[in-house]
Formats: sequence, C-alpha cells, structure tokens
Amino acid sequence: MNKNITFCLYFFIFSEALFSQNSIPSWYADTELEYPGSRFIAAVGEGKNRADAENAALAAISLFFNTRTDVRNEVIREFNEAVTNNTTDFSKKTYITENAVVRSEQEFLGVRFATPFLVQKRQIWAALAYIDRAEASRTYESKISINMASINNMAADASNESEPLYACGLLFRAIKIAGVTEEYIKTAAVIDPSSTAKYSTYITQIQNIRSRYRTNRDRLTFTVNANSTDSTGRIERKLQELLEANGCIVSARNPQYTVSVRLNMSEENSESGLIFIRSGITVRVEGKNKSLFSYSKNYQRYGHATLNGAYNRAFMAIEQDLEENFTTQLTALIGK
Repeated sequence: MNKNITFCLYFFIFSEALFSQNSIPSWYADTELEYPGSRFIAAVGEGKNRADAENAALAAISLFFNTRTDVRNEVIREFNEAVTNNTTDFSKKTYITENAVVRSEQEFLGVRFATPFLVQKRQIWAALAYIDRAEASRTYESKISINMASINNMAADASNESEPLYACGLLFRAIKIAGVTEEYIKTAAVIDPSSTAKYSTYITQIQNIRSRYRTNRDRLTFTVNANSTDSTGRIERKLQELLEANGCIVSARNPQYTVSVRLNMSEENSESGLIFIRSGITVRVEGKNKSLFSYSKNYQRYGHATLNGAYNRAFMAIEQDLEENFTTQLTALIGK
C-alpha cells in the first residue's frame, strides 16, 4: 500500500514537472531559439492578464521602430479591429483591458502573437509579439507602391490643373498620403535594412512634391470684401486674421482670390423689451469670376436689452463659428 502511495506521489511530481516544462515555451527564456533576429523582430511582454501581456509585447516591439507608445488609464468601449489570417493591422487594432490601452503613433503591419501562457510561479501572463521580416517587407512594399502611385497621380493632376487653388489642394492631399508613406518606408528600413536604397527615389519624389506645394501655397493671395451689413468691419477683419493665421497672403493689391462675405441680419422686438438679432453668413472664395469654395451658416437668435448689445452677441457667435468651422474647411482644402 505504502509502495503504491509512494509510486503515485513520485508519478504526480514527475508529471507535474514534465507538464510545467512542456507548458513553458522556449521563447520565454530566449527569443532567438524560435525567432532569430535575422528572420524576425520579436519581443516578450508580461502582465497581470493576457491582454496586458500582449500590450506590453506590442510596446516592446515599438521600441525597435523608435515610436512612442502611450499607456493610458482609461476604458475604451468602442474600437476598431481588423484581423485577417491571424495577422493584425496594428493601425486598426487597439488592445483593451479594464485599465489600460496601448496606442502607437506608427502603424505596424503583420504583427502576430505566439500563444500567451501563465507563469505559475509568478502568477503573471507572458506573451510574445513578432513580425516575420520577409512577410512584412512584402506587405510594406505593396503598400508603399500603392501609395506612391496615388501621390504621383495627384501631383500629375496638379500639374495639369489650371486653377492654382485646386492645384494646391491636390498637392496638399498628396502630401498627407506622403506623410504616412514616409513612416512606412522608415519601418520597412528597420525590417529590412537593405531596402533603404530601393526607397530612396520615393523619398526624393516626396520632397519635390512638398517643395512644389509650398511654392504654390505661398503664391495664393486673397482680399476680403463684406457687404454693408458688416458696418463695423468686424467680420471682414476676422476673416483677414483667419486667412493670415492659415498662412495665406491677404492683400488688396492684385489678389488672385476674393473672399466675399454676405451677412444677413434681422432685428426682432419682443414683448419683454429685449431686442433679438437673427443672423446668417455666406462666405465665398472666388477667382476669375467663379466661386471655388463656399461656406454658409444660419445662427440662433441672440437677445439683449440694447440693440448694440444684441448685435455684439450675434457678431461674437459668427466670429467663433468662423474660427472653428470655416478655418477647418479652408485648411482641409488647401492645407496650412
């Protein structure tokens, strides 16, 4: 009986030891064993649960690319996730825990995870994130090529555009794609250092497009004309300030474009004795006798005990709206 008990005890201890050894993957002790640096970029992360461990692994992966990864104590209830064939598009995936979220400024394409496991002795989870260099290089090469085709097409359309404002807008949109593409190129160079020379031509093209954009942008000149309703000149001055803050040249001498402002203001008297102003605005950017861009808005009525006070409240609302919304739309069109 004692022999049977002793045998069972030894068998249990042996089985437990064997199970523990088999359950701990070799990458936990040394990532080079399964994920050699010549073929992979790999990093191990640890955390109190599986999600935290994967977050930590992603943060460690980001160090290879000199990106900033923020860990914020917040709960994100809505997030986008895209996983195809167990490959993660990091730009669209956010790992969620109850108290932490990891985000990166830079995209990582083709991030995969080894199966996380619980380290029993320490009661923590460990996870390994890795990127297959060859596979990721092909993915980045494809994305870079597609982006550069779009960039060069927009640049060609800008060259054929007779309207400088629209040409500037095309170059601005090309530059926005170029910014992302440069990050792809930087990451591709980390994954495969030999690709640096291959992408040098793209970098030169991007630099040339930025130079063209700035040259075109600096040539745009505007003047502002408001109708008689703006008797104080407040809205005209505000638009001039906003254009100049956006980097545009405002001059009454041979301007390329006229920013015409039409204000609609109406007065209402109430039984309470308050005076109300209803207002609306239409702003048009015109060149060569045609409208190129327009913005319009109707506002709620504003009341005050005096007529000047009511107008002042209405003008303040218009100024704030132009600062927040007109400027945003103008910047979206021609940049800043």
